[in-house]
Amino acid sequence: MKRFALLSLLLFISAHVSAVEQIRLYKQYLIGMPKAFLQKSHVLEDCSSRYEQGTLCAQKHYLAGEESEIAFRFLDDRLVSIVLMVPLTDVSKIKKMFYAIKTQFDLVLIEDGKDKLDILEASSNTFNKSEFTQIIANFENEAYQKHSIKYTFISKEEFIEQSRKSRNFADIFKNAPIEMRAATYSVGRKNSQVIGTITFIVPGVTKTYLDQNPIVEDF
Repeated sequence: MKRFALLSLLLFISAHVSAVEQIRLYKQYLIGMPKAFLQKSHVLEDCSSRYEQGTLCAQKHYLAGEESEIAFRFLDDRLVSIVLMVPLTDVSKIKKMFYAIKTQFDLVLIEDGKDKLDILEASSNTFNKSEFTQIIANFENEAYQKHSIKYTFISKEEFIEQSRKSRNFADIFKNAPIEMRAATYSVGRKNSQVIGTITFIVPGVTKTYLDQNPIVEDF
């Protein structure tokens, strides 16, 4: 009986460790999830022409109540990135998408195509909070006038730790731990329509990492 109890405990611990090692990319989707499983559970179409070669897409996905297209990117038939594309008809929708991302991620960089605002660097050089907020607002206003802006975020847990070690955005990604989740949110025009594109990634994921950390569930 004791031997059975010990075996059960070891199996529980083993399952728990495996679950911890699996990195959640977005919602129920894990890094390294097999393409075959996604094809069985979703109606997917090849959308390589809109993204990169080998990307599969599904319609009728919802983020913060807004309908979007969801695209899955793979490395050797294993999931490594997810992209959401949302048509944005008004400013309130743009803000809604931004705050949907901000609930789980913290902002580290803003770009407008050629200029960049490094949030960590700006915050370390600006001690006045209202002045710091104004710097961000001014940059955003100019970027939106150009109809092009891109925000880069990292997960809140990692932000606390990485912002203590790093003086700027480049430092964070140069030494990014493998489990760190990141997201980018871009707003731009496509065929006269304003489109919001959200990309979820885990920096540093490689084929070697996927080979060493396979998804263990039996799909």
